[in-house]
Amino acid sequence: MKNKIDIKVFFGIAIIAAGILLFLDNMGFGLNINLFDFWPLILVAVGLNQVVQPKEARQSFSGWVFISIGALFLLDNLGYIYFSFSNLWPILLILIGFSILKNHVWSGSEEGRDSDYINLSFILGGGDQKFTSQSISGGKITAIMGGGKIDLRQAGIKGESIVIDTFAFWGGIEIVVPYHWQVNIQGSPILGGMENNTTSPANVEGIEIKLPPKTLIIKGSAIMGGVEVKN
Repeated sequence: MKNKIDIKVFFGIAIIAAGILLFLDNMGFGLNINLFDFWPLILVAVGLNQVVQPKEARQSFSGWVFISIGALFLLDNLGYIYFSFSNLWPILLILIGFSILKNHVWSGSEEGRDSDYINLSFILGGGDQKFTSQSISGGKITAIMGGGKIDLRQAGIKGESIVIDTFAFWGGIEIVVPYHWQVNIQGSPILGGMENNTTSPANVEGIEIKLPPKTLIIKGSAIMGGVEVKN
């Protein structure tokens, strides 16, 4: 199931709002607003992105943690409460304990992912993911102050082409594809990069491809981050 609302929506709205406020201030309206006071909204947006995911990809616990911490910092910046980073260290202990339980008690072993739709978020962290489904229908990958590697070398495409929507903000996404996949990047790098570093099988000695060509279309944006596709 695809998620129609993702973090790019929140970032887009925030950037538009910031631009409008700065424009009004420059025009002499005297709003006296310090945009830096609203930086905790980034944490709130990260949390909302995790909470509104489809059920199979939802991260409710960490999502509400981000939302709660962002709300506390925002209320502190606006002068409603007093809150400092030193108040957070007990929460870090709770998160570490929860992570240990999640990874070693509640999780099962997986050789690879068989989902037909790629839905990944790397936020303040990263990791390697491997997909083996032979009917990948598309995907969405988000990296915010983190990054990951997505291995699709043993995967197959449903139909002739698929679209993967990427969003990298202070993060990096690396996608590895089979040699018979053709890559078309249609994204928008902003102070970042989106690179197609795949090599044609004809230029690789000892590689003979008998499978029909498939097309992977990469859309999205990289803001002070990077997206790289290679084979």
